[in-house]
Amino acid sequence: MKKLIVLSLLLVSVFSGFSQEADKTEKKAPVVLERKNVFKFLPINTTFHSLSFEYERMLSAKNSITFGFGLPSNGKLDVKGSSDINSMEFSSMHLRLALRHYTGKSQLPRGFYVEPYLKYQDITASTGFSGTDQGSNQPYTGDVSGKLNTMNIGLQFGTQILIAKRVTLDFYFLGIEAGLLNGNISGSAKIDNTSNLPANPDQVAASYIVADINTAKTDNLPSFISDKITVSQDGNRVNTKINGVPYPWLRAGISLGIAF
Repeated sequence: MKKLIVLSLLLVSVFSGFSQEADKTEKKAPVVLERKNVFKFLPINTTFHSLSFEYERMLSAKNSITFGFGLPSNGKLDVKGSSDINSMEFSSMHLRLALRHYTGKSQLPRGFYVEPYLKYQDITASTGFSGTDQGSNQPYTGDVSGKLNTMNIGLQFGTQILIAKRVTLDFYFLGIEAGLLNGNISGSAKIDNTSNLPANPDQVAASYIVADINTAKTDNLPSFISDKITVSQDGNRVNTKINGVPYPWLRAGISLGIAF
């Protein structure tokens, strides 16, 4: 969170300097804006169990600042394509700071825009699972929960439509961002049929999971990612720590707002 605050202040400082220089270059009289504020709702984010809103404030005729936030809304997320994982309890929250430059001359929060932004996101999830150890062919079950957070920087393109100078439709059709993923995932495992196993069968089940995760890391991930994921075992619990995994992301959607 401290990183987000520092980066936000830096971004605001750079953008403010840019706006001031642009105003000096244009050498125009100050513009009295009819609509300085827009409050928006992002319906697409409800799919990811987040109630998301944005507040946009015009700084000048062509520049604005936006603060976005998403409130977690717990719900089930169906995990398709895998019979080993149950439906997942999932929620997310986020904070986003964006600085927007409109390319047109409408002197309203309207038209095509370019928008650099910073975003912090927090994700929590939990689910049950089942599996079979490939070596012993022994089935096992368990539960897993995790809390992850990301810090992203991105650049977004879009266009905002203003209807009757009051209702806004914001289409952000291309947002390219890069971020770092951090967090912890932990779970426990157990074996129901213990007749062919030594003492502490649940620890054996946990060792199966550790082996499966390490195999998946080696086989499916490049070294610069897998090296940032560490797996450990404590009794029948498995802990996976993710530390600074880089990843790209795309952002697109629509918001509905009121200008005032």
